[in-house]
Parts: sequence; structure tokens; C-alpha cells
Amino acid sequence: MSGFRLLDLVKFFLPILPEVELPYEKVTLDEKIIFTVSSGIIFLLGQLPLYGLKPNAYLYIQDPFSDFRSIFAMEKGTLLELGLLPVLTSAFIWQLAVGFKVINVNLSLRSERELFQTGQKLTTYGLSIVYLAGLLFSNYYDESLKSYVIGGVAAWGSLFLIFVQVFIFNFFVTSIVEVIDKGLGFGSGALTLLTVQYTSNFVRDLIGLEILPLKNSNKTESFGSLANLVKNFSFNPKTLGGNVLNSFTRFELPNLTQAYIAVASILVVVGLNNFRIELPIRSTKMRGMANVYPIKLLYTGGLPLLFTVTILANLQVFGYFIASIFQYRFLGSYELVNTSLVLNNGILYYFTSPSVVQAVLNPLRTVVYSLTVVFLSTWFANHWALFSGSAPKDISKQFKEQGISISGKRDVSITKELSRIIPVAAVSGAFLLSVTAIVGEVLGGKGKGIAGVVGICAAFSIMEDFVIESQQSGGTSQLLGALSGYQ
Repeated sequence: MSGFRLLDLVKFFLPILPEVELPYEKVTLDEKIIFTVSSGIIFLLGQLPLYGLKPNAYLYIQDPFSDFRSIFAMEKGTLLELGLLPVLTSAFIWQLAVGFKVINVNLSLRSERELFQTGQKLTTYGLSIVYLAGLLFSNYYDESLKSYVIGGVAAWGSLFLIFVQVFIFNFFVTSIVEVIDKGLGFGSGALTLLTVQYTSNFVRDLIGLEILPLKNSNKTESFGSLANLVKNFSFNPKTLGGNVLNSFTRFELPNLTQAYIAVASILVVVGLNNFRIELPIRSTKMRGMANVYPIKLLYTGGLPLLFTVTILANLQVFGYFIASIFQYRFLGSYELVNTSLVLNNGILYYFTSPSVVQAVLNPLRTVVYSLTVVFLSTWFANHWALFSGSAPKDISKQFKEQGISISGKRDVSITKELSRIIPVAAVSGAFLLSVTAIVGEVLGGKGKGIAGVVGICAAFSIMEDFVIESQQSGGTSQLLGALSGYQ
């Protein structure tokens, strides 16, 4: 590849940035299990609170991002303040740049892949700095800081310390994602960590036993919605109805409505994942070798929906920064509801999910939000096959290299047959997942339903990767054998 390319600017940073080397030997099944589990545990440590904030800082932080925190593993007032938003935003930016030929790169070459991955990491670090700077200058942490100077202005020393803590942990998160992506773990790094965070949070949201105080109140409640219902359960008719209703509707802590929406969303994904078309294939090299090639309805998994919410999340994040720092009220005006800042007007208002009542009172907002989610999801699903190397012509090429043909079809018609099925499956699956997400959000999911859809799609991908790896290794695993001995 001759001439100067934009990607060549990344070469300067290759000796500076740490990099996870590709394994020179085949990684065993046990090693992948250890790396995946260890990465998940390290990632969960990001829920530790930030040094420099008041105890129970979540009560003082006025959060404008509550609707999508669970989707990106963003934990308020912790090391995971940014979650995986910078990593996912960077990944989508670079994939789109390659897909639309903005960047010329040959990913089949190791040196080119290194440049691509380094550029992606640089973008992640840059986005982290921008997000953190926006949080600091928008006075996001001011009410939750331990120390102040005269005039109520937050101490810049404390803010700088918070900046350093979150950025350093995000640096480690980027490295953890790279460890899994380099083949040392199962599945995609970012999606694996999202699944780990979602499953742990789902259990905590349901049965978390810690007792937390409520803002502007002398009351305390259990963090888990089911635990809170059991704790406050009373046979007194005067209080029973209020306690049950509170467990389903409370705003500042997880509620049972969100749990039921998440479960329903997961069941929908499990059902859709069973729909597939099986193409009969045969080997052109060995007679009598026949099998089927499955094309799932969820051909692109949860990626189209994740791409959509990533765009909408960045729109909300940067919109909040601009509206707060420069006082551009036409973008959005916020009102404080308990500990969350909720949009009640402006351009950004129409790109947030409405409640059932709001959907009826403001149908324009409902239409704009729904059409945006459906359009972006289906558009990405239609183009993702071209970006990721799983387009019909790419699969047809793989068939030819492996000596595989579709039964009853000539080799020249394989691409045509795949082109008839794959785009329809990808777009239909993305449409159904986006509709599921919209319904869940309107019913009050607060991002839990979308997180469930993305998480369960990623979990299926991880399981498939694990099964394939287990079959290739002959099912031999000392770890799994040791664990089975305790059953």
C-alpha cells in the first residue's frame, strides 16, 4: 500500500502505548476460561466508589444519564463512571470508517491490524478525556465532593483526583477488552464485559440486601427491589398496598417493573434466537459429507441495537455538556426528579424514551424516538455484514476455499442464494429487537430492557464460542473436570 494514509499517523504511538501481544501458541480452553473470568472480576472492581466524594455520593450527584447507564455499565460515582461508552463509541467509529473506505486498511496483515487497534485505543483515550472534562466543567460532581472553596466552587484538586482515578481505570478497561479480543478469552471483549456487568447488576437489582438512605428523607430501603418488598411486607391493609406499589414504582432505586421488563426482553430474545433457516450443504471434496448451514434471524445479534443506543447516548452526553456549560437551552432543559436530571423540553427531549403517559400526551416525541431507533438499527444491520466480512460474497468465498457447496445449487449461484436470505434475516432481526427495546422503554425499563437484549445476545455468542472451543479441544478441561467433582 503506497502513499500517505491517515492511519500512518498512528505509527508514532506504537512504541508508546502498551499492547497485548497475540498469542504465539494456541490458547487452551482452561486458559480462556481463566482469562475471561479474571477479566470479569477485575472489571467488576470498578464499582468501587471514587476517592474524594461524600459517602453515598449517588444521593448528591444529579444524574442526567440514568436512562442508559445500565446499557453501558456506567456506575454513578464509581471508577466505572464512563463504563464501556468510550470503548464502544471508538469501536463503532473505526468500523464505520473502514466500511465507508474513509480509512484504507488491510486487516489480513498483522501490521495493519496493529495500526487499526492502536488507533482505536487512542480514540478511546481521547473520548475518555473529553467525557471527563465535560463532567467536570458541567458541575456534575460539585454537590457530591467532600471539599469546597469559598463561594461554593468545587475544589479543583478534588476534581483532578477524580479525573485521574476514572481515566486510569478506563485505561485498564481498554486493556482488558484487548486481552479478550486478542483471542485470550471468549467472545468480543466489550460485549463480554457488558454481559458480566449486566448479570451481576440484575441479581443485585433484584435481591441486593444493602440498606441505603433515601434523599431528603429519614427512610431507608433495601437496594434490591424484591428484597425491599420482602423487608417491608406487612399484613396491615393500610400499609401493604403502598409498600407493594413502591416496590414496583420507586424511582431512585431499582424497582420490580424494570426487573419484569428485563425478564420479558430476555425471553423475547431467547425465542427469536431459535428462528433460523438451515441451508443444506455438501462437501465437493469428500463424497457423502452433508450438513446444514444455519442462518439465524438474529444474524447480527444485538450489535445494531447497541450501535443505535451508542449514538443516542453520545447525543445526550454531548448535548448535556453543551447545554450545561454554554447554557444553550434550545438543546434541552432539565428538571430534578429525586437524584436524576430529566429532560422536559428541547431538541434532545425528542430523542429520549417516553413513559406510557408521555407517549399518549406527546405522540410526536414517541414517533421521533421510535423511528430513530428502528431506522438506525435496521440501517446498521443492513450494512454490518459488509463492514464485518460476513457479507454473502465473503461467505461464498469461504465455501469455495473449504470445498463446500449448497445442495442443488451451482457454485456460481451460492452468492445469489445467500444474498436472498442474509440481508432479510439481518434487517428483520434488528427490526424485531428494536421494537422490543422501544416497548420496554415506554413501559418504564429505564435501559434495563435494552441492556437485557444486548446482554443475552452477547451471552449466546460467548456460549457458541465456548462450545466450539470445547469441541475442538475434545472436551478436555481440568477446570471443568474439577468443578464437576463437586456436583
